Amino acid sequence: AWPPPSWGAAAMEQLLLGGDSLGERSLGRPTFRRRIVARRNSAGAEALSSAGEYLLSLGMTEDQLQKVTSRYGQKFNPDVDGSVKPLLQWLTGRGLTDEQSMRAVAMYPVMLRRRCEASFEPSVQWMTGLGMDGSQIAKTIASYPNILSCSLEANLKPKAQLLRERGFTSAEIASTLAKLPQLFGLSSKRLAHRTGVLQALGLLTETSLRSAIVMTDAKFAARFE
Repeated sequence: AWPPPSWGAAAMEQLLLGGDSLGERSLGRPTFRRRIVARRNSAGAEALSSAGEYLLSLGMTEDQLQKVTSRYGQKFNPDVDGSVKPLLQWLTGRGLTDEQSMRAVAMYPVMLRRRCEASFEPSVQWMTGLGMDGSQIAKTIASYPNILSCSLEANLKPKAQLLRERGFTSAEIASTLAKLPQLFGLSSKRLAHRTGVLQALGLLTETSLRSAIVMTDAKFAARFE
């Protein structure tokens, strides 16, 4: 085999880039370049295959895997033992089923680049402090895993405080978060404006907020303003 398996990457690079080498004389520069590129591509494919095949073996669909690789934000090669398994164990430990875990990863694969205890546990503890039980937290994460990336100090806590100021109890905030966690992903300005309008009309309830917050600006204005 050429180059010999014992040769390191640096040696092969020198053969590839050097002006007069035994590698180029034996194979020709274009052929030798293709072999090195093919070897690198193969190594990358193996890294992808190990994570991808593991997820597929646990029940992830091919469509979900395509979403994972496209949304990951960089070359998809997370370490199975160091990233994939710990995340899935954390999700199931929080009450998600295998199917929900696969769907959550497909929706927000950036989770695979985070450390669960450091990145996600503070948000879970905050939800627990609101009075959410395990099933509510699992439902929230399963339907909107992005909630785990929302800043506690700049996003979650201020929005919860706004709802309190509008008359929501902690139980109602917890219920709203469990039923429509996407609300906490919307802008603070949108939330403040729409809750203010509904409150002024005497229409602000947990149910009305969930309905009104997802309306288009035009539809909301036509109905309430």
